[in-house]
Amino acid sequence: MRTGRKIILWMLWVVPYLLAAGFWWQHVVRGEVGNMLDMGGSARWSAIGSLLGLWAATAALVQLVLIGRVKWIETTFGLDRLTASHRYNAIAMLVFLVGHVALVTYGHSLNDLIASSWLAQFKEFLLDREDLPSAAIATALLLIVGISSVAWLRRRLPYELWYATHLVVYLAIALAFGHQFEYGIGLTSDVADKTFLWYWYGLYVFCIGNLVVYRVVIPLVRSLRRGFTVQRIESETSDVTSVYIAGRNLATLPARGGQFVLVRFLAPGFRWQSHPFSLSRPPNGEDLRLSIKRVGNYTAAIGELKPGTRVVIDGPHGVFTSERAKSSKVLLIAAGIGITPIRSVAEDLSKAGKDVLLLYGNRDEASIVFGKELDDLQAKHPNFRIVHVLSKAATDGAWTGPCGRIDEEKLRQLVPDVADRDVFLCGPPVMMAALRRTLRSLGVCRSRLHYERFGL
Repeated sequence: MRTGRKIILWMLWVVPYLLAAGFWWQHVVRGEVGNMLDMGGSARWSAIGSLLGLWAATAALVQLVLIGRVKWIETTFGLDRLTASHRYNAIAMLVFLVGHVALVTYGHSLNDLIASSWLAQFKEFLLDREDLPSAAIATALLLIVGISSVAWLRRRLPYELWYATHLVVYLAIALAFGHQFEYGIGLTSDVADKTFLWYWYGLYVFCIGNLVVYRVVIPLVRSLRRGFTVQRIESETSDVTSVYIAGRNLATLPARGGQFVLVRFLAPGFRWQSHPFSLSRPPNGEDLRLSIKRVGNYTAAIGELKPGTRVVIDGPHGVFTSERAKSSKVLLIAAGIGITPIRSVAEDLSKAGKDVLLLYGNRDEASIVFGKELDDLQAKHPNFRIVHVLSKAATDGAWTGPCGRIDEEKLRQLVPDVADRDVFLCGPPVMMAALRRTLRSLGVCRSRLHYERFGL
């Protein structure tokens, strides 16, 4: 069933591009003025550039759905994979956009009556054509957003600045709107067949509507109705803090262990940022627990939050839940703060009677988060076992457990039946990538590997 849903949703992604190409073909090749592709270089290059423009606009609208946290899509793919798809779609959008500008300008510069250079034609577009200056601004804004998303630059930009640059995407789409209906092939007011025009309006309504409903309306309504507030703050280790969030009727919140929420604390220094944090304990109907490691200025200040601070919560999101495990035996692998969703999944799987083995890697004993909770869970459920693996164990001989990293050698030694298990992974991206390759080489099929990456 999930495979069928994936195929359908993939088609929903591809179909808008195919429909844009189909309508373009109808108006360019079979249009009232004849086949534009046979009317010389000027008409041909302008027409091809127009197709790239339609695809660029389609990609921009698809972006709104991919980043819109749209539940009916997210429950199948997972928000992390949609975010990755959003990056690839953004690259396609920028390629189409640059190609559109270059080819349309080049095509018009070849006009037999007013032949000119590419730069002269571009200048004429900006000075003498209605709606083109705003479209040019939109193009520049989208290029700025694309450049700011390059990995090495994004790491150097303050989060607030990076986030602000992405907000201008909405402005860019608005600025380019009029240009499409003023010059787009098949979209202008003089076209007799209005089918493409109404489809294009409908695509805007559909994509923007999903964005507004799932990213704005539902989180605000849910947060207001449930009245989320910070209940208390507790320290788990020297660099991990747990935030307990209270609210009304939490027993009816559709959350499961392993999922995450995007949280905006309405306090000075916090309210302009929203970050994803895993539920570090299965929902109990009384509160939600988020356990956060100090990795920067924002997370370092979490401990300063005051009880009673109001919270806006978007979610829960994610498909990293116990429901993914189809076999009777499960291997959980966590490293560092990756234990947060794993701890929740471990409890759900243990209660379900699965044979659960957790390999938990840390630097040293002081870095172990939820040590007592995990021991208590192991004592309560004989079907749950935990093995700690330390990379920097003390040299005094006090530690007698496995040392080093969780690698192929450790997996062969500690989990000889690994090929028979569902495997849940959570930890640093480099570790997860290496372990996925190792697990595949040990016979774990792709459908039994479950993981999520947080890059929202």
